[in-house]
Amino acid sequence: MREPAALLSDPARRIVDALAALAALEVVVAAPPHGAIVAATRSAAVLLAPFSDDPRRHPLARSLAGAVVDEDLRHTAAGGAVTHVHVRAVPVRDGGGAVIAAVAVLTDVAAERRRRDAAGLLADAGHVLLESLDGDHLLQLGADLLVPRLGDVCLVSTVAGEDDLRLRALALADPTALAGERPLHDVFPLLDRAWDVLQDSRPVLVGDLGSALAAAPAAVRGLGLRAGLLAPLIARGRALGVLRLLAARRLDDRDLELVAAIAGRMALALDNARQHAEALRASQAREDVLTVVSHDLRNPLSAITLGATVLVKKIRDAEENVAIIQRSAARIERLTENLLDLAGAQAGQTTVLEREIADARELVDEALALQRPLADKKGVKLVVDLQFAEAPLFCDPLRIAQLFGNLLDNAIKFSASGQDVLVTGAVVDHELRFAVADHGPGIDEADLPHVFEPFWSATRGGKKGLGLGLSIARSIVDAHGGRMWVDSDPAAGTVFSFTLPLAR
Repeated sequence: MREPAALLSDPARRIVDALAALAALEVVVAAPPHGAIVAATRSAAVLLAPFSDDPRRHPLARSLAGAVVDEDLRHTAAGGAVTHVHVRAVPVRDGGGAVIAAVAVLTDVAAERRRRDAAGLLADAGHVLLESLDGDHLLQLGADLLVPRLGDVCLVSTVAGEDDLRLRALALADPTALAGERPLHDVFPLLDRAWDVLQDSRPVLVGDLGSALAAAPAAVRGLGLRAGLLAPLIARGRALGVLRLLAARRLDDRDLELVAAIAGRMALALDNARQHAEALRASQAREDVLTVVSHDLRNPLSAITLGATVLVKKIRDAEENVAIIQRSAARIERLTENLLDLAGAQAGQTTVLEREIADARELVDEALALQRPLADKKGVKLVVDLQFAEAPLFCDPLRIAQLFGNLLDNAIKFSASGQDVLVTGAVVDHELRFAVADHGPGIDEADLPHVFEPFWSATRGGKKGLGLGLSIARSIVDAHGGRMWVDSDPAAGTVFSFTLPLAR
């Protein structure tokens, strides 16, 4: 065929461009009588260039002769490079039926197959890298994904210090090729380029490993490796490591782009695994601390309680001071129970209930009696408004006492002298609905979603607690099959409400 000639008219040229843009096609338009290419998109003319000008064989010439062409063409150059193109060509006729042009749509078969393979590899990476939260395992999964699909050797190393990289994963197309070669980190080329790649945060293609292989052991040189590339593992702005892919074939920029994308997914998965491991360690450490602290609090608490009881009996004049000791011991006991409950919850243990039938009014009265000394000392008045006479609950009375104790303790703490704490209760839809309301400083709207989280505590009126009582209170309500919520107005106070199902 002839070299490209003059362009089509502007409207026709735009039609060709639009057709190509819509489907990412390579389009060629040829005109009679000699088959001159009058329009060609992107690399379409280049794809056709190697093929014979023989009008009996060239697809455009045959189409100009009136044939519809749909076939694969292969051409092997002197250097061994193979061009594989799929051609669909049709003649364009005028009103009288004469052929006025031939239009061909070309597909680079090798490039199309490569695009499909790359898309499949990325999809597989998305699935495979979700299979594990163990860092070593997921890095090995990523390395195995690339070998032998893209290369013959893949190594993944992670930063282990300021100037150290630790090999975490190795995949070989022939696992027996390097048996007995150790340490693995020293026998493969391009390790000396790893820190440069991490510093620049950009992947690097090394088209010829000749000089890099010179110092490698004979077993490595025997693998026939020709090219390599390095891609950094970077997640959330943090350099985690570097991936090296070595191949016995030529690697190009498309390989580099694909491996860099895989490395990015591996880095994100590795960072997620790291954060998961850190969360588990933190949870375990916190659980250990809670258990130890709770255990160590119990012994002095028992001594305080026993000593205060003996003093009350023997020294009547010391009743007020002893009462202070008893209240302090009660508060320590509540804190201890909260710590133990929280440790159990974080260990995945559900709140254990020892249920029995109990009257709700009696439970409220007992809880108020325990909290009244604290309220009186602060000048806070406890007000009760229960809209029921008798209401049986199938519950754990000690846990319900702990629930009311936590809520009342919280309300008293944030109330000023002279203010009321109101406890209300009513039967609504076959369940009891309670509320504990204070008139202290409210909770900011932004803080409300967090008030039931363990170890989280909003600052109200310059005061802040340990963030345990409300979390434990809700866990008790949940264990009884109820619901708990909070309403707060920074100017009017806070109301904690909860429900408990009535006994059937």
